[in-house]
Amino acid sequence: MITLDLSEAIAGCERIQRRLAAIANVMDHAGDLMKHWELLVEEGNRRGILEDKTDKDGNPLLAVTYRPTAAQKKAIYAGTAKPVKLTVSQRLGQNPRRKRGDFFGFGPAISGLNNNLTSAEYRLLDGPPTAPRGRFSRVVTNFETSSWQIEEHGAWVVTGEWREVVSPSGYHFLPDLFDGHPPQLGSRDLRGVRPTDLVKIKATILPWAKLTVRELWQGTD
Repeated sequence: MITLDLSEAIAGCERIQRRLAAIANVMDHAGDLMKHWELLVEEGNRRGILEDKTDKDGNPLLAVTYRPTAAQKKAIYAGTAKPVKLTVSQRLGQNPRRKRGDFFGFGPAISGLNNNLTSAEYRLLDGPPTAPRGRFSRVVTNFETSSWQIEEHGAWVVTGEWREVVSPSGYHFLPDLFDGHPPQLGSRDLRGVRPTDLVKIKATILPWAKLTVRELWQGTD
């Protein structure tokens, strides 16, 4: 959940502050801004996992040491093998050039029940720490955002969550991954908005405030 102070974001712009305060129920007009924030949060999650390989605080994710296998790493280093590419079933028949895979939740899928890989498949893949299948991994495809006003004419909330990321038996395992259970695997916590993305979000407030004043303010000062 993101909590930002509107007055702090436009501090120093006194005319904008006055005019914005004069608009009745001004927060009712922030819906488009919130949708833009949702996009920034979703893009930040995908980029942070796949490109930056960082956790919620922007710190490097703990590396995975058990995939690819030691023999595969040795062969790749020696030049006698190449990293394993995703099969059609592992990417659920989707174009490998796609920027982001589609959501797949409960139920059978061609990659396995509830879109789970077999242990043998999983250990061969060399994707980022929390995303063995890269853009087709569920930490990317099953991440969804939403936004709403928490009270009439009041503040907004923007949230992101991972939906239906479960084992073949239906167990929601991401909390264990994020909390570092079992301890020997370490914590790879993705729950939050990375600092770089929070800066981008804050930077949208003043332009929105100016546009809102331009469109809705009817005063004379």
